[in-house]
Amino acid sequence: MSILMCPKCSMPLKLNEKTYRCVNNHCYDISKKGYVNLLMSQKSSKKRHGDDKAMIYARKSFLSKGYYDMLCDNVIGLAKKHFAGGAYLDLGCGECYYTERIKNAVSPSCTVALDISKDALNIAQSDAVKIVASVSKIPVFSDSCNLVTNIFAPIKESEVKRVLTKNGLLVRAVPLERHLFSLKSAVYEKPYENAHDETALEGFELVDSTELKTKITIDNNEDILKLFMMTPYYYKTSSADFQRLNSLDTLETEIEVNFLAYKPLK
Repeated sequence: MSILMCPKCSMPLKLNEKTYRCVNNHCYDISKKGYVNLLMSQKSSKKRHGDDKAMIYARKSFLSKGYYDMLCDNVIGLAKKHFAGGAYLDLGCGECYYTERIKNAVSPSCTVALDISKDALNIAQSDAVKIVASVSKIPVFSDSCNLVTNIFAPIKESEVKRVLTKNGLLVRAVPLERHLFSLKSAVYEKPYENAHDETALEGFELVDSTELKTKITIDNNEDILKLFMMTPYYYKTSSADFQRLNSLDTLETEIEVNFLAYKPLK
């Protein structure tokens, strides 16, 4: 049974062949790439929503090399410990690298992968229900999700609390202060640490957490550049600073991430 609701009238969406339709006859076709666009936006259609193609393809290639497999393992560890089954929603799923691995590890009854970027979902390789939508207005029913993951992505606490069941689980991955610090040191003369991310979320109880602090070594310039391109720093860096990476053939950098498991207070 679909947990999707119509973004226009909030009625249930039912799938008929390749079209989702509600009782008010609002229709949403599944694209040739396998996603359905449920993004209701008043902004210009010319405006880019979410990550662009350069970031997406860099991230897809980098993640496929296994550099971040340990991050996924930590999310899976918390999910297996606290998730008792039911529907799974991945918020900010990107190309579904994490989505697919988590789904295969915990065997949910259904999986919905949500991202605001059409370009990311265009290349997502997953049999999850893939939807283009905003994390600030999630087109799924209240109390319908038993597991929500949010990995390096924006979050709106009130929406996550709304869609989670009473005993549902939210698992987040957030960077610690020195995550990728050596990468930034290779680019900037005065690198800065990441801002401290508060673990408290309004309306949630933190029930478990674990920190990963290790280093990875990248032995080729192509993957170093891809790692940088998949970070927000890429869009805030001058061409002169970016050029410093071109001379690097090897890089050892920190991987420091906090993994947090929450239950909603209902």
